[in-house]
Amino acid sequence: MTSFDVVFKVRSTLEKHFKAHGHTFGRRSRLKVGHGGTLDPLATGFLVVGVGGGTKRLQKYLTGAKGYTATAQLGVETDTQDSEGTQLSAAPFAHVTRKALEEAAARLTGPIMQRPPIYSALRKDGKRLHELARAGKIQPDEVEARPVTVYELTVGAFDAQAGTFDLTVQCSGGTYIRALIVEIGRAVESAAHMTALRRTRHGPFCSLEEAHVLRTAPPLRALASAGVVPVTGEELREPTRLLEAVEEANRALEASGALEVAEEMAGADEPGVALEMADSDDEPGGQTSKRAT
Repeated sequence: MTSFDVVFKVRSTLEKHFKAHGHTFGRRSRLKVGHGGTLDPLATGFLVVGVGGGTKRLQKYLTGAKGYTATAQLGVETDTQDSEGTQLSAAPFAHVTRKALEEAAARLTGPIMQRPPIYSALRKDGKRLHELARAGKIQPDEVEARPVTVYELTVGAFDAQAGTFDLTVQCSGGTYIRALIVEIGRAVESAAHMTALRRTRHGPFCSLEEAHVLRTAPPLRALASAGVVPVTGEELREPTRLLEAVEEANRALEASGALEVAEEMAGADEPGVALEMADSDDEPGGQTSKRAT
């Protein structure tokens, strides 16, 4: 499923439900449904969907921190910066230590300038970068670096023999985890690419495993919205479950004070629906393309 598939399914399910109760929809009066930003093709995790008026305010409170867990492979750098790309270079990694990885991660923590991957959904001169990349019309150094903030970048499990390591990341919107992994690989005098990514948090929504951590870590304390059960892919055909999810999100956000914190960090306030699923493609909005986060 792509993010567009999810938006389409949510809209069609709810429109069918409302039509059965006497409401009419036309070409220019479709139910508004939009997502808050997608993941890389190989990634899983949360996709937040706004319904109705929530679509206009979705981005304002989702621009707060995002959370991810990722796995990286040392020794090879690819054009897409993940395992689905073509190898660009190879380098030994037997010399790499946990300390070296941790030091490299520490240097990438805080406000940094990051150059987005050319295989991403960003636009340049009206064209998606990934379209220009596939046509051979753009090189990595032609993409302008932009400011992002990495609140936390922690090295987890490290297998020195296999050359794999895990990362836990808390970052601002617009941060590319793939790019962080590539920078870490270069910093330890090797090469690296991403092999797995999972979004554990998006704005006020987070995994249950992460909720207890956020509640004790200011300024992220109030962003854990207890009581929101993610909608699964199988439930996208159930209008009652979707409507319940909207109400759950409203109640949890209001009760937790997450909207006030999000407003301070990003600038607004409107709940959506938390969806737990694998996704692929784009940045905020609901259009389909390749590699975004």
